[in-house]
Amino acid sequence: MDNLKINDLMKSSPPANDHQVTLNNWRKYPYNKWAFVNTRQILPTSEIKTNRQLVDDFERNLINMDDLNINHNKKKLLFKKVLNDCDTDAFLIMHRGKLVYEHFDNFTDKSTPHIIFSVSKSLTSLTAGILQEKNSLNVDKKISYYLPEIIGSAYEDATIRNLLDMNIASGFVEDYLDTSGIFKEYRNATGWDVSDKDFNQTESGLRQFLSKLPKSNQEHGTKYHYCSPHSDLLGWIIERVTEETFSNSISNLLFKPSGTNYEANVTLDKWGASRSAGGISIAPYDLLKIGELVRCEGSNKQGQIIPASWIYDIQNYNEKRAWQSQNNLERFPNGNYRSKWYQSGFQDNEFCAIGIHGQNIWINPKKELTIIRMSSASDPINIDTEELMFSVFETIANELT
Repeated sequence: MDNLKINDLMKSSPPANDHQVTLNNWRKYPYNKWAFVNTRQILPTSEIKTNRQLVDDFERNLINMDDLNINHNKKKLLFKKVLNDCDTDAFLIMHRGKLVYEHFDNFTDKSTPHIIFSVSKSLTSLTAGILQEKNSLNVDKKISYYLPEIIGSAYEDATIRNLLDMNIASGFVEDYLDTSGIFKEYRNATGWDVSDKDFNQTESGLRQFLSKLPKSNQEHGTKYHYCSPHSDLLGWIIERVTEETFSNSISNLLFKPSGTNYEANVTLDKWGASRSAGGISIAPYDLLKIGELVRCEGSNKQGQIIPASWIYDIQNYNEKRAWQSQNNLERFPNGNYRSKWYQSGFQDNEFCAIGIHGQNIWINPKKELTIIRMSSASDPINIDTEELMFSVFETIANELT
């Protein structure tokens, strides 16, 4: 990694001490402001090839929305201040096929690859949907049909559909602040944390971790249980059925057909396994193209890229028992989760992809609206900020009607 120091990089007041951006601190504030657009200098990555035409082919009708009043909890907040207070790096609004607003800050511009964390899951799911349409993948089959390596783990009797909908019965706990338990072990396996062991030829990586994920005593399909490793496993399945690396598969099946142009990559563990659950970095303009493709039911000028039936199912699947059975139903109490996308349960049937530290694809099909948000927030998850952003999205939709 280049000898880059945070106080050389920050635009505003630097920390009092001279600190280096490292594997130890890259997800901590304020180091993350630089790290989130420079993961390739911190972690091993594999390039996701794009068209590299460097042509911005959006139709534009840019308007100044900085002074828009956001209605939230009976208060009015200035839109531009909300963006700044929430550490927003990029915010794009596309309405009826035209780019109407853009905001960039910190080290991000339209072409900067920015890590999108769990929005990666949603893109990985779109790739799986394309493979299902091509008859290369059957999501109703057991995972062990494609990956016998996971026999004996929580995944042995689960289907890929269970994997997609996060209702596999496992003993995993998704705790982003964990420093000693199974989530810390997972982060070590992905290469995202400094390992407490010296690297050697017997040290386990991501796939070894997945093949030993512990079971719980529940039945698959009965309870929504958010578990990032499931989406890494989906990336492994995609590699198995395509006989290509995950980065090549998602490039050929999704990125290039979507019209992406700028640099993109995905992080790798020490053995080269892709972090398809959270390791994708993509430029804001390119993420907008994929988001708009989803809003348009999977089609663009190149034709039908993602099966329309896959998008329709994401939006409209209405079996909610597993979702409503989760332990802590804070986010979208009237919503649902399907194929690694969230149904909001809001009045316009909005649906979205969400990543930690403030990443979003927000789609309002009724208002023909696609919003991209990329951020470097200090907290991995902050429900208050999420709810504020939902108010932002709603206010924008009402303003553009």
